[in-house]
Amino acid sequence: MPAAISVRPDGVGVITMNSPPVNSLGTELVTSFKQEFPKLVQDPQVKAIVVTGQGAMFCGGAEITEFAVMVAMGPEKMKENNPVAALSEMMDMIDASPKTTVAALNGPALGGGAEVSLACHYRVASDKASVGFPEVNLGLLPGAQGTQRLPRVAPLPTAMQMILQGKPLKADAARKNGIVDAVAKKDVIEEAAEWALSHPPAPISKREVPKTNRFMASAGGLEAGLNTAVNAAPLMIAPRAIIKCFEAACSHKSFREGLQVEMEQFTNLVFSVESAALRHLFLSERLAQKVPGIDEKPMPLKKIGILGAGLMGGGIAMCFIQKGVPVVLKDAKQEWLDGGVKKIESLWGGQAKKGRLSKEKFQQYMSMLKPTLDYADFKDVDMVIEAVPEIMDLKKEVFLDIEKNTKPDCLICTNTSGLNIDDIAAVLKDPSRVMGTHFFSPANVMQLLENVRTAKSSVKTLATGMAMGKLINKKCVMVGNCDGFVGNRMIAPYAGEAKMLWEEGGTVEQIDKAATAFGMAMGPMALGDLVGQELFWKQRKAAGDMKKQTKTYYGPYELTDWLCELGRFGMKTPDPAIKADGRGIFIHRGRDKTVDPEVVAKMDEVRKAKGVVARAVSDEEICERLFYPLINEGFKILEQGYVARSSDIDLVYIYGYGFPPSKGGPMFFAENYAGFKTILEKLKVFDKQAKERYTKNPQYLPIDYFEPSKLLEACAAKEGMQAVVRHAELSSQHLPPKKPSGNMTKILRTTFKSCK
Repeated sequence: MPAAISVRPDGVGVITMNSPPVNSLGTELVTSFKQEFPKLVQDPQVKAIVVTGQGAMFCGGAEITEFAVMVAMGPEKMKENNPVAALSEMMDMIDASPKTTVAALNGPALGGGAEVSLACHYRVASDKASVGFPEVNLGLLPGAQGTQRLPRVAPLPTAMQMILQGKPLKADAARKNGIVDAVAKKDVIEEAAEWALSHPPAPISKREVPKTNRFMASAGGLEAGLNTAVNAAPLMIAPRAIIKCFEAACSHKSFREGLQVEMEQFTNLVFSVESAALRHLFLSERLAQKVPGIDEKPMPLKKIGILGAGLMGGGIAMCFIQKGVPVVLKDAKQEWLDGGVKKIESLWGGQAKKGRLSKEKFQQYMSMLKPTLDYADFKDVDMVIEAVPEIMDLKKEVFLDIEKNTKPDCLICTNTSGLNIDDIAAVLKDPSRVMGTHFFSPANVMQLLENVRTAKSSVKTLATGMAMGKLINKKCVMVGNCDGFVGNRMIAPYAGEAKMLWEEGGTVEQIDKAATAFGMAMGPMALGDLVGQELFWKQRKAAGDMKKQTKTYYGPYELTDWLCELGRFGMKTPDPAIKADGRGIFIHRGRDKTVDPEVVAKMDEVRKAKGVVARAVSDEEICERLFYPLINEGFKILEQGYVARSSDIDLVYIYGYGFPPSKGGPMFFAENYAGFKTILEKLKVFDKQAKERYTKNPQYLPIDYFEPSKLLEACAAKEGMQAVVRHAELSSQHLPPKKPSGNMTKILRTTFKSCK
């Protein structure tokens, strides 16, 4: 049963929550708990009650998938028949028990799980337990009495950190802050039973909020906590609602009156688009692991080879070593290899100096790294990840060398950010063991990993690649092999329009400010200086065509090419003459940056040469021209079958490109914020303007990123699910290893549910 009861010889009744994998509080568990708990209360042989969880988890909180039921009801219906009521009744039942009730925290108690523990009269935790309220990360607040119970046991600063910022506490810290009454030195259920038999009932609902908490709330403590939370996440709406709940708890309102405030605020959040966006991302991460057609068992990864000891290769090596997997790190020259090892050593050494890494762990990590100049040292690795410069001939050459020196079932992966992996793999005798593993820099920090399937990647190879991403804690998304894959292909029109808006009259500062006001981590101009202005300049030079455009880069080029000819690539190119740490569009000094006056003057020259008269550009136009073609490209990627579902695109942009989580990713934003019809209408306007510009002025290059996707048109017209699914099935050949089956149709129905 989801809630199983037993009675110990000492008369302590134990009720165990059992809903794998995290004992989530779904309808089945809550219903079962409410049926079983009264049996212990009514049993005359039961003297006290212990509540615990099965396995290594006390309770992971509410079942997020059931929130869709609430949203479907609508706010008015929810007031009449509140789905959260059953959970609140469960809390009241525990709280009102005439027999002492103790939570035995055998593992993490998160969200609703923490609220279950606070509904108990006391809490005894194992040393491996923790208590946390992560709801704010889903745009929510604890909706099962947590906002009213926590301030009655914990200092207000601690309560605010836990609920406003989602910061959990380990068992010992929870004890010091009054949330846990004891940390078990032996078996947690044994000690919880002893505690229950030796203490009288003490419901938290009957306790007064401590005077210090009331005083701090009235003296501006809540406002300070809110400011901290808002500064950390400016677009979040949950912190303001949480503060209203804390105000109720710390006022002269009764516990029940406080609960009314909590439910009112919880309901408002549940129906907010921001919370919907964050719940969408939470579920999207689960879904991304379910790749259509990838159903084989992955290969074990006991040892990894990395080719290239630069910033990227070194960062990838760190990811594996930190998970206990030994790494062989190879480069072509001793000085390059030494430099890479020194960089890794300095990064871990820096952590050790700050106390974030023990001396023993630091030494262990370094012992797991084997630097080498010899390909023969790859003889027993299970996977090699190549991270050499983006030169096709070089990639093919090293792939042949890797093939000669590895066992036949060793996977050979490339970290290319845009080269055609099928072309690289074609040089091998067995291209089925090749896939792309596109890490983001710095690889030891950035969460995203784009795994790229090729035309001949085996299912075993792809399954192992996905398992590898999970092993090193990456947000892993499977994508198809097209120019720029998903992320870089979509960012190209965004970057191209930023330059175009600049030429037309927008300022660098205005364009970046509009993007950051939208919620991006940084603006497109600052991003160009961070990544390096020379990246696509070098590629066009190598191709012998400075006017070349691909799906990963677009003009106008005049200004950035001028910068590159001067050697001003951005943050990576200091200029001692003006005491600059980096110089590109901006002059960088430490953390400060200002637009280079020479760049402003050069842009005036470019406009004059092209016959452009600068005009006023609104922030609204800037955002539409930056984000709508980016979204349009996402629809094209979907319709061409290079990704399984729209939510995968959202994950790429949240974790790889700084898209604001509260907007759910570009595809979620398209449906739930902007609207398909609005985007389509604007794209048509911008497409007409662009065509007029490059047909009348030969100095402009043709672009196609405003031409609307057929799939976007279908969604905007609401043509019906069947039409969209049929279109997707016909064009999904780049993703599944086989033609779509009946099961694939179901997946596609889920993918395009937004077009209902």
